[in-house]
Amino acid sequence: MTRTNLTVSLAFAAAAALAAPAFAQLPVHAPPQLQARTNLLINDNGYNLPPGSSFNSISADIDDAGRVAFPVQVVPNGTSSSGGVWFGPGDGTGSVTFLAPQDALISSSLRMNNDGLVVFTLVETPAADGIYRYDHGLQNAVRVSTSPVFANSYGSPGINAAAQIGFQANFASGRAYASVPAAGGASVHVTDAALDPGSSYTFLYTPSFDDAREIVAKVATSADFTSNTEIRRFAVDGSSTRVAANRGTDGASPIRQFDNSVAVSDSGRVAFIATRADDSRRAVYRADGATLTPIAVVDPAGTIRELEFFAPTINDAGLVAFRARDANGQAIYVGDGTTLQRVAGKGDAVATDLGAGQIGQNNNDSVFSGAPMLNNRGDLVFIATLHPFGQNQVEWGTGVFVAKVADQLFADGFEQQAR
Repeated sequence: MTRTNLTVSLAFAAAAALAAPAFAQLPVHAPPQLQARTNLLINDNGYNLPPGSSFNSISADIDDAGRVAFPVQVVPNGTSSSGGVWFGPGDGTGSVTFLAPQDALISSSLRMNNDGLVVFTLVETPAADGIYRYDHGLQNAVRVSTSPVFANSYGSPGINAAAQIGFQANFASGRAYASVPAAGGASVHVTDAALDPGSSYTFLYTPSFDDAREIVAKVATSADFTSNTEIRRFAVDGSSTRVAANRGTDGASPIRQFDNSVAVSDSGRVAFIATRADDSRRAVYRADGATLTPIAVVDPAGTIRELEFFAPTINDAGLVAFRARDANGQAIYVGDGTTLQRVAGKGDAVATDLGAGQIGQNNNDSVFSGAPMLNNRGDLVFIATLHPFGQNQVEWGTGVFVAKVADQLFADGFEQQAR
């Protein structure tokens, strides 16, 4: 694989300086540990979930202590059901610790900071749709006031170390990115041209939020939303800096088009998937300080045969994880810009509450759900379908797994022990 470092904006230099030290070598992950499992009641009651609970196409999150949270879309609640938040210490235990109002729908992903605060959206509530902040210490969630930003709907909320919340605000005529501090009083970072004719941006895609209270996202500046696109970082004062641009915007760019979602670490490092301009191959990139580093490039005869259309995840040490396909099928890989490591994939043997299991399906459907997530240690949380080992016609439902790193050595010589 050819590795090329391309000079980009120096806007990330300060953020990169605050990042965690780089690993001396790519950490090795221990076998994945099951946290919870859902299945149809006709098959079994599931594991660490109320019987009859279910989720589909969700993403989980993991904090630096290894705690795990994920949305449960259906939790039986008397004669009806509602969404809920599952929370656990990441050691194979946990439970649904918050239930939304009856019949309310929870977002398919949520984000968590290191203080046990989780943000997500609820709709179909009794006149209380919006962003909610769950506090694990109180085991309760409250609706977040976004005043004076009153949107028709909200998307992709994120929460940082200061308990500030960034989000996408959707209006009848357009979109905006905004954030709100813990004390309240939301501020708009940027709007699209539909809301403000003076805006340079014709469309705002799915955002991510970091500890500097900055929002990073793909944005379009062309009328067709695709010919001219960039990834930009938007500050709360309305200023912005370019992270990367496609060739329609910058003729020297190696990128033809970006995927719609990006990832940002706590300290501001950015990862994204894009299609290269010269050969139309898809690649995973990391924007790290003054360089744009390829993490993985599709090669029909190589390790990464395809990249799936889910956002990657990046941590402060610069590790990037992503969903892909290799010679054996779907898999999750972690890379550092030099080496790739396969963490989990179709056909892998895993330990479950029911005994020896295997990641897989009884057909060609996807074996993974949503996007994987890394914490700053390198621990990875992911969601996969299961069946008994060697028996793919028997359904064991879908499990949430954590793959923790083993002992790891940082470049500065500091050794961090596995928990």
